[in-house]
Amino acid sequence: MAKLWFKFQRYFRRKPVRFFTFLVLYLTAGSLVFLHSGFVGQPAVSQNQANPAVGVPVEGAELTFLGDLNLGRGFRDTGEVSSIARRYGPWFKGKDGNERAKLGDYGGAWSRALKGRVVREKEEERAKYIGCYLDDTQSRALRGVSFFDYKKMTVFRCQDNCAERGYLYAGLEFGAECYCGHKIQAANVSEAECDMDCKGERGSVCGGANRLSVYRLQLAQESARRYGSAVFRGCFRRPDNLSLALPVTAAMPNMSVDKCVDFCTEKEYPLAALAGTACHCGFPTTRFPLHEREDEQLCAQKCSAEEFESCGTPSYFIVYQTQVQGFKGERDHWRSGRTICIKTHESGQKEIEAFDAAILLIRNPYKALMAEFNRKYGGHIGFAAHAHWKGKEWPEFVRNYAPWWATHTLDWLKFGKKVLVVHFEDLKRDLFVQLGRMVGLLGVAVREDRLLCVESQKDGNFKRSGLRKLEYDPYTADMQRTISAYIKTVDAALRGRNLTGVPDDYYPR
Repeated sequence: MAKLWFKFQRYFRRKPVRFFTFLVLYLTAGSLVFLHSGFVGQPAVSQNQANPAVGVPVEGAELTFLGDLNLGRGFRDTGEVSSIARRYGPWFKGKDGNERAKLGDYGGAWSRALKGRVVREKEEERAKYIGCYLDDTQSRALRGVSFFDYKKMTVFRCQDNCAERGYLYAGLEFGAECYCGHKIQAANVSEAECDMDCKGERGSVCGGANRLSVYRLQLAQESARRYGSAVFRGCFRRPDNLSLALPVTAAMPNMSVDKCVDFCTEKEYPLAALAGTACHCGFPTTRFPLHEREDEQLCAQKCSAEEFESCGTPSYFIVYQTQVQGFKGERDHWRSGRTICIKTHESGQKEIEAFDAAILLIRNPYKALMAEFNRKYGGHIGFAAHAHWKGKEWPEFVRNYAPWWATHTLDWLKFGKKVLVVHFEDLKRDLFVQLGRMVGLLGVAVREDRLLCVESQKDGNFKRSGLRKLEYDPYTADMQRTISAYIKTVDAALRGRNLTGVPDDYYPR
């Protein structure tokens, strides 16, 4: 044994041999480490999967995702460490293993893009991610409004701002720039090229260098599609008697949607109809009811002044609803005699008894309180900040306003001379039937053209977008118990007067 050890020492005294041996051992150990990291949980890639390819220019179409390498199962956000592999780099580099597994941070452009996709997929209720696009100052992919925030930009903030302005698409670039538009006017590129984190939201992807991460905003209804302040109504056949159906017409050789909408707004008409190089304005009537929409391809003629917009044809009109609402009676005093009905929030005995009759509109208190809180802290069509929801403002608001929801209804039932109860949810669900009940109380004959006018403006501009929703229930258990008691009190009062009680969806909470 001693002889063997002596021979071993003499072998390593030779410098070249010693150097060569250590080098071999080092390389062998390193190879084993990298081989191990490549085998543990690495997601498989289909052999016949095509490489991400550069797409072709599109005009507003909803595109398929071109950069998907079928890695979805390997990158699920589940917290199961074994199902998420370290794809690039040695084990000793970077973050703690558990933290790395949670964040999905594997280094490299592809892993950053995939991490962003996980976040984007969670947001598809309000917007759908459609791809990464070329963008530069000479040729913008989205050509609407834009804004920048180099400290606090987030995906949601960009989407929300574009939605509030009525745009169909929202795009982010350089981690801090937000662009809005109605159509995408650029080429689709590889997903890996959109690899920058948002400045205000680490882990979310906000485009890249001259690369735009684009989302299509998921509006509640197709009828709510907008162009700036105007609401898109659809493509319609030319009415039989054009001069009576749309009484104001202007020739516009350099036609665009903006020009026609602005013209009809200035003339105080709620409808703007584009017919090639002619702009028509009017009201929805029995001659032009907007009930029978045509295929939009029949109206797909480019505007002379804007090649990316459709301006209709002489036979098929593109129709937009302008901001003109026509609620002039709101500015008049209710005792003037020039109006038959006004809106009021009064609930005192003296004020209630001054009216001959009343339509009492009741809404689910849970939704009514949240809507009023948004109005109070965000304006008529804005939203309260998260700091208000999480701070002392929300609990104090519920404590003060929840009782008022009940007493307001109880006072009108008690002191009103002639009260018609209408539930807001029924009004939304069956507009014509409920309007008929209201008009019957007012003693006014129902006219079809007036009902069509109401129908055309039920998706008006003066409301919140509906895209910005809280991700949690703001009502605590104590709040729910208190509100449920108020609901039962109102329900009992309604049934005590032989009226229909509150809708079933008011409770249980």
